[in-house]
Amino acid sequence: MLTETEAREAILDRVSPLPSRSLRLEEALGLFASEDVRAVLPLPTFNNSAMDGYAVKFADTASAKPIRIIGEQPAGASQGLKVDAGSAVRIFTGAPMPEGADAVIMQEDVDLVEGAIICKEPVIFEENVRLAGCDLCAGQRIIERGNELTPQRLAVLASQGFTEVRAGTLPRVALVTTGDELVPPGQPLRSGQLYNSNGLMLATLVKQLIPAEITSVHVPDDLAQTTEALRELSASHDFVILSGGVSVGDHDHVKPALQALDITPVFWRVKIKPGKPLVFAQSDTAGHCCTFFGLPGNPVSSFVTWQVFVRAALLKASGANEASQQLPVANATLTLPLKNRGDRPHFVRGRSENGQFTALGVQQSHALFGLSQCNALLRMEPEEQIETGEVRAV
Repeated sequence: MLTETEAREAILDRVSPLPSRSLRLEEALGLFASEDVRAVLPLPTFNNSAMDGYAVKFADTASAKPIRIIGEQPAGASQGLKVDAGSAVRIFTGAPMPEGADAVIMQEDVDLVEGAIICKEPVIFEENVRLAGCDLCAGQRIIERGNELTPQRLAVLASQGFTEVRAGTLPRVALVTTGDELVPPGQPLRSGQLYNSNGLMLATLVKQLIPAEITSVHVPDDLAQTTEALRELSASHDFVILSGGVSVGDHDHVKPALQALDITPVFWRVKIKPGKPLVFAQSDTAGHCCTFFGLPGNPVSSFVTWQVFVRAALLKASGANEASQQLPVANATLTLPLKNRGDRPHFVRGRSENGQFTALGVQQSHALFGLSQCNALLRMEPEEQIETGEVRAV
């Protein structure tokens, strides 16, 4: 049985980024850049006004003498105006600074008197002026390889005049739930049956992470049907993620199905709680590699193993860098004492708010309602005890 670290390293050593491609910026949201990108223009590209007001020579504002208005410069093409001593240009936010002007005085800080302004208080050199290149310089790196292409990063690419970006290809993901006891939501339940909640949970976890193509399938507890489903899905998908059927019971068919396809799992147990039964395997048929994850059927176990192992693998395949593959972490003060009485690291579910962490609900692998109230995981070492008021990473 591998440790959590050993299992994660085994997974990430075997998962590689998919090939990159060029995409239009509007198609690249949520993908990951496959190369560094550097600015070709300074931003802003010219000195411009940060305020509606008057472009002046700052020294002229130190006296109460009228400053003559010689014209108006709106945002857009330069009007070719020039500011000399004793003159001003009416200017608007974002408009290019006239030649000779070295400051902008806000319109609230002047009085208008017969085609001139009288300054109520002085401004300093370059006050209310956005200097060319003050945001970024030409040649500066604006995107790093592996960065997620967020709306903000796409905007900075557009500001440089780029229309395309190279990004990693998203993996094609198949989600397979297993079990005779599972029924689709909306259908009547018979005694002993459960609604299939893991299918929806895993599909939405993928969609929340990456805008990938997803195929969802349910198979009964039947070896032949499980084997055929894995054969077909692995030929057309990059990841096959299963929920349930991964233990050693008579009705657990995931490992036998993989064996029937001549696929040997890299590992099938991990030393964590919840989530000890976890299958990881890969196939390579005609140059196409497919990665298999077999997650436990209990919803909390499925959720925890997704977060700890599957999430990083999907991100790496998508081209995300190491920093982006990591779960976000913050320190929080415990509001209740906790004790891990087991011999495996335990991921405690709880809520982190205002710098405090509170364990919530029944800490068992079937407790879906408790999981639904949580927004954080606290990892506890075997036999670890944490007192109220202690600070831990969550």
